[in-house]
Amino acid sequence: MKTTVFFLIMILLSFLQTGCIQKEIIDDVNIILASGYDLEEDGALMGTVIVPVYQKQQPVQSEVLEEKAVLTRDLLTDLQRKSSDPLVYGKLQVAVFGEKLAAEGFEDLLDALQRDASVGSRVYLAIGRKTASEILKGQYGIRGTAVYLHNLIKHNIEGRDLPRENLHLFLYNLYDEGKDPYLPILQLSGKDELEIAGVALFSEERMVGEVQKDKMMFFKLLTDQYMEGTYTFSLKSGDTVSVKSITSKKDVKMESKEKVKFTIELEGHIREFTGKKITPKTIQEVQEEFKKAVEKECLALVDQFKSLNTDPTGIGDTASHTFRSFKMDEWKKSYQDLKVEIEANIIITESGVIE
Repeated sequence: MKTTVFFLIMILLSFLQTGCIQKEIIDDVNIILASGYDLEEDGALMGTVIVPVYQKQQPVQSEVLEEKAVLTRDLLTDLQRKSSDPLVYGKLQVAVFGEKLAAEGFEDLLDALQRDASVGSRVYLAIGRKTASEILKGQYGIRGTAVYLHNLIKHNIEGRDLPRENLHLFLYNLYDEGKDPYLPILQLSGKDELEIAGVALFSEERMVGEVQKDKMMFFKLLTDQYMEGTYTFSLKSGDTVSVKSITSKKDVKMESKEKVKFTIELEGHIREFTGKKITPKTIQEVQEEFKKAVEKECLALVDQFKSLNTDPTGIGDTASHTFRSFKMDEWKKSYQDLKVEIEANIIITESGVIE
């Protein structure tokens, strides 16, 4: 009986002790929720971090701290001198990199992040149009800048045209010889208004180009899969149709070392139609026009990738698993001459609103 009581007391004390420790940590540190990195004219790095400031019955305020450093690992150390409490990365949600830095490459910064045990692998990464500092200094929403940036990227991945990305996936694609990484581009569209303006393309660790925002849907078809999407386009008749609840999957097949074929299966329903009536003939026309658009735009994107010597679709990775006598160095030399075929199979399952 005494043994049982002893163990119960010890368990209770351990819970109480854990609670006290957690409260002390939260109260005595500044938790970095978002960080930004820019390359200065003199070659130094400018680091920007966001720390949330909570006030009773008030929107969350974002405290912004900035500091320059020559070495990546000195940034956090130097920022500590400007913080009232120790800065920690325990809840980092988003890391933004300026365009100039992205063009030079930021592998050292990523290495520092992945080696920090307090930084999760699901941290979202993004490119800031012009500078990361400019993006992080904006005030967006009522829950703080960091939460806004996180939610902006998350919902565009889950229900819009942005392919899945985070720290883990970026590093996986970066170190995979047969595939190149990509990241969303964040851009100010007005005072305290932010949008995803496209997707940055990388050749190894450097940004070499981008996919415009109106082409992002086709980019996602090539690199990821849709669970929920929308696409609006015009028919030959002049009527406009909106296809919603788009789901997709793709198959990449190397028909030879000189030719690759993408097969894209896509399903959705007509949400809105500006014509008078949706008939079987209308649905057939929608499928045909959608098929033409997908095949044309996806082929144009792959041609763009080849011209930039980047492979975000992972054709090289597919080739390396297809051919036994495969040498990546030789493949990269012949990549730009690769013949590409796109086949889209479109199914419109039902119809919705007529305007």
